[in-house]
Amino acid sequence: MHYIPSDTINLSLQELAPAFRQWRFDLLSALIGAVIAFILAGLLYAFRGALRRVWESVAVELGRFMNYMRASADENYRRLVAAKARSLIIPAHVAPLEALFVEPKLLATFRSPLALSETGSVAAGPRFVPLHRMLEGHPRLVLFGGSGMGKTTVLAYLALVCATAFEESEKRHVDPGAIPESVWKRLPLYITLPVIGWGAAGQEEENLEEGEASEEEATVAQETRRVGGVDDLIKAAVSAVDGGGGYVGALRQYLESGRAIVLVDGWDLLTSYQRQQAAAWLADLADAAPGNMWLVAVGTRGYAPLTEVGFASLTLAEWNATQVEAFAGRWVAACAPESASTSLSHDLMVELQSAARSGASLLELSLRAFVYLSDRRVPAGNAALFDRVLDLLLQEQAEEEPWWLATCRAALGQVALELQQGGRSVISSEEIQAAIEAALPPHEERPVRAVSRVFQSLTGARGLFRSVGSGQYTFIHPLWQAYLAARQLVAFDPATLVEWLEDPLWVDVFPFYAELGDVKLLVDAWLRTPDDVFYTRLRTLGSWIGAAPEGTAWREGAMAILARVFLQPGIHAPTRRLLADALVSTGVSGVAYFLKQALKNPETDVRIAAVLGLSRVAKETDIPAFEAMLADEDVLVREAAVQALAKLGSDAATRRLGLVLLEGEDDLRPVAAAALASCGEESVELLGELADSEDMMTRRAVVFGLAQVGARGLLEKMGREDGQWVVRTAAATALEELEAQEKSPGVPPLPDIEQLPWLISWAATKGEGLGMGDAARQMLRRALAEGDERVRCAAAQVLAQVGRPDDIEGLRAALADPALDVVSAAMGALEGIGRRYDLSIRRK
Repeated sequence: MHYIPSDTINLSLQELAPAFRQWRFDLLSALIGAVIAFILAGLLYAFRGALRRVWESVAVELGRFMNYMRASADENYRRLVAAKARSLIIPAHVAPLEALFVEPKLLATFRSPLALSETGSVAAGPRFVPLHRMLEGHPRLVLFGGSGMGKTTVLAYLALVCATAFEESEKRHVDPGAIPESVWKRLPLYITLPVIGWGAAGQEEENLEEGEASEEEATVAQETRRVGGVDDLIKAAVSAVDGGGGYVGALRQYLESGRAIVLVDGWDLLTSYQRQQAAAWLADLADAAPGNMWLVAVGTRGYAPLTEVGFASLTLAEWNATQVEAFAGRWVAACAPESASTSLSHDLMVELQSAARSGASLLELSLRAFVYLSDRRVPAGNAALFDRVLDLLLQEQAEEEPWWLATCRAALGQVALELQQGGRSVISSEEIQAAIEAALPPHEERPVRAVSRVFQSLTGARGLFRSVGSGQYTFIHPLWQAYLAARQLVAFDPATLVEWLEDPLWVDVFPFYAELGDVKLLVDAWLRTPDDVFYTRLRTLGSWIGAAPEGTAWREGAMAILARVFLQPGIHAPTRRLLADALVSTGVSGVAYFLKQALKNPETDVRIAAVLGLSRVAKETDIPAFEAMLADEDVLVREAAVQALAKLGSDAATRRLGLVLLEGEDDLRPVAAAALASCGEESVELLGELADSEDMMTRRAVVFGLAQVGARGLLEKMGREDGQWVVRTAAATALEELEAQEKSPGVPPLPDIEQLPWLISWAATKGEGLGMGDAARQMLRRALAEGDERVRCAAAQVLAQVGRPDDIEGLRAALADPALDVVSAAMGALEGIGRRYDLSIRRK
């Protein structure tokens, strides 16, 4: 080791150190720096608006992220539910749900009488239940309505209200309004039934149905196929909003403490086997977690498994003119603010009013509004309407890339047909991408990432698929699947479609197919099967006639059959009115003339059905026909003519109603006032003005119209200040009825046969007790057959709600009853049983 002196080291380091240089001002560098700073300042000033917007957007996203990190699982889950609810309207990209939502009319089944009056028949019929009261009664409900009538929209709106009601009032976009705190404080759980693993009903199920398996094997098979409990519900709810496992604890806590509202969609997309499973599952959950609310959206048939476990029904009614007017205004305000003029709102309202009178669903009204605000016209025919909507949804990309529209249409059609033929409604992302791959041009002609781009478009805000979680998707509405499948089926031999004629999952496909393909062979097969007592098959044929192109050979013969049956004597009055609606749905040009001729028929119910049907197709020039019916010898026909004028909804019709109110017969004035209440805001304002009329009978009649719209303030004033006792009494009675409705507990539960006081009393007169279970039901059947008129009528009305297939024969016998009220109630019961159990009740 060699020793190096320290002074040598210090000297070496000093030599290596850089020499000190004195600082000097560099003018060139300073000038360059100043120029750069000036340029940057100029750029910042020039782009200050854009930079501010970028910063604001970053700040918003950062704020959302910070709020998300601070928020509880409960709050974050509610945000996901709100986003999901807003995506459930069609088309979802146009405006948020709350901007377009119009409160529906809901009808609850009448409550069974506790006791029978000594005189008169038992009051029957549905009653109106406001949306904010629907969940204050029975906690298990089914929301009943046809395809496209707005069931999912109601579920989505309730989910949105419950999801956003906890937001601060100044930040809240959805006002819960009159919906009570007991509802909006609940945690909404939205689920779609088809995504749950019910399993397939294969040969094992067929053996069970045919009785080939033993009772023990059937029980074991049923238990092994049963879905689990609350865990499956929570999993489905989290998956529906694309959530994660972090929300499970919050959902479980709300469910177990009875503070949730469970909104169930997709019942109609299940097979009959799966519906049995789903109903048992929901009933078990409701029993295990009391205090929660349950609302299941169902179609028009096949929901008996739910009523058998205690779910009461609530019906979506057709929209009136006031609702359509509000809907048109909301569309214009939300989607065309720069053109939101009175004339545009009026033009759209006229378009939608005409479609609504012809029986268009809420979905069809929405699509019509979407197309009208884009094109200022709407194509004829539902398939053409769906065609145009699809073009508008895809046109932005299609204008840039010609292959885009054809690829999307082909992929959508392939997926729809595959699902329809397989009896499915849920498809995986891999299957969608495979369909896109098959529809794309060859690899050398397609752009990069074409599959991914098309997939993102079809599943995005403007797409036709919506996520149901776990990489699975459904069409945004079953009617889209039906329409696209029908388009694909045009290339098939019609004979191959006969096997699906009786399949309830195909009921929406054939009207589209009738517009696009040749259904002559299907019509022949359809008419070969005997019809039921309600002429369901013939009324279905009416929708096919309306969809088929003019000049189609089979339309004339089918139309003749429908018209002939409508005029047949002995048809139940409500059924005849449905036949009139079927005639209208055909769209045949001669229907209005035929119905005007039917106004001369000697049968009262034919004239009533004809005048109500005519209101759906009549024009301004047809008003004299309604005026003639206002002088009919039968008061029921005169009242029907008043209601028909209200349905017509035109300015001229409304003016004629006003004349009936001012100058008509005393028995028609209240009917005219109630009808005016459904004719729009101007008509309601007219009723308010006529409350000060000099004519006493006009003021009394106005009370009935004001009661329809719940004008409590005006009614209180009339009841307090009017100079005539008869007017004050009418106003006081209307107020009492309003208060009774407000105090009524929402939707009543289904009647419990074992607890019907009037049936217990009747059984006692026979010297017998009512009994339990089957014994009580057997006593109800005896009451239908052996009781006096009041008892027979009450028994039939109860069976309308809880009747089963084995009650059909007793109800058939009641159709020969000498009392018309009993016959009407028995027909209503048969219709209810056939609808719930999806049965065809044959004519003898």
